[in-house]
Amino acid sequence: MKKITLSLLLVLITTVSYGQYRWEVSAGPTFSTLDLENAESSSGTGFYLNAGYGYVMGVRAKTSIVFSLELLQRVSEIENVGDAKTLQVGLNPKFRYLFGRGRDKFRAFVNVGPSFRVNTNFELGDLELEDDQYEKLIIGGVYGAGFSQMIGEMFDIMAEVGVMNDFVDNITDTDSKFFDIYARVGVRFRIYDARR
Repeated sequence: MKKITLSLLLVLITTVSYGQYRWEVSAGPTFSTLDLENAESSSGTGFYLNAGYGYVMGVRAKTSIVFSLELLQRVSEIENVGDAKTLQVGLNPKFRYLFGRGRDKFRAFVNVGPSFRVNTNFELGDLELEDDQYEKLIIGGVYGAGFSQMIGEMFDIMAEVGVMNDFVDNITDTDSKFFDIYARVGVRFRIYDARR
């Protein structure tokens, strides 16, 4: 038992010693369309704020897991109704694959992950919906691609574009899923083993 525990501890220390930790903050616009049954809709413009903590894994720093807190405004124009608006807060854990090597100054990446967001309110035209008229928890997906450019030893600037979609309806008992295109720019602060 002691040998197994010691072996597991050694593997954990080795893995963590090759780890690279990153804080990142980014923001940008989001262009949302609400697919509402029996109504024509078009894209509206909102905003997307994201603050996350990531852990880069592997000897060549090819993969990363990032846990992000989000604040997201989604707006869509509904014909003969007005704007559909919601403000959402949530969590987006994502898997990120990085191209190039760990020491490269410029690196492209792709990421994918689920999103778990809470609707804080929902407006349809001039009407603010009651709590029982819209869903509180919205589960969706986030799919993006971008790049980061190293500036100095500890900082990166980053840019990302992608899409988001909902897996559940926003309005109770109504087909009402958002689809979004987003663009973000931000900064990343690295805390890592200098050997990488």
